[in-house]
Amino acid sequence: KIDILHADVTSPASLTHAFDGVDTAYYLIHNMSRGHGYTALELEGARNFARAAKTANIKHIIYLGGLADPEQHIAPHMRSRIETGKVLREGKVPVTEFRAGVIAGSGSISFEMIRFMTELFPIIPAPLWMKNKSQPIAIQNVIDYLLAALTNPNGQNGVFEIGGPEITTYKDLMLRYA
Repeated sequence: KIDILHADVTSPASLTHAFDGVDTAYYLIHNMSRGHGYTALELEGARNFARAAKTANIKHIIYLGGLADPEQHIAPHMRSRIETGKVLREGKVPVTEFRAGVIAGSGSISFEMIRFMTELFPIIPAPLWMKNKSQPIAIQNVIDYLLAALTNPNGQNGVFEIGGPEITTYKDLMLRYA
């Protein structure tokens, strides 16, 4: 059974009702679309979520973040994804964290950006970020990982880097889509 409830991680009181009767909670939130200041908002939301999950006796949090090496210089939005996972893991509820590259499929922000730019512009000036590398993964594979985490207790408190077999640039992804 799936129930859909409205809650807002920036409003901790709204989470209480959302967690009623829940054993496992997915954290699939990225606030980059909010613009400037999204990192602080993301970390605040993750803290609120972790606290509310503990209060509600949630047994497990499953988080989908971004695939990046935190020891390297990475883009702010990727650093934010890594830090969000860290904040969730600092809570008292066990967390399974998946770090995914570009998710290839409808609904993925990165994929939708590639689709939009490729379909809209016949010629695209090559900004530097088009040289950034990613390890794309099919959306169905991500869903399989997220579902497997429900029944595999060995993954709790683990960080798993998931991506397809190939490392490629955004430029090459756009050329393939075109």
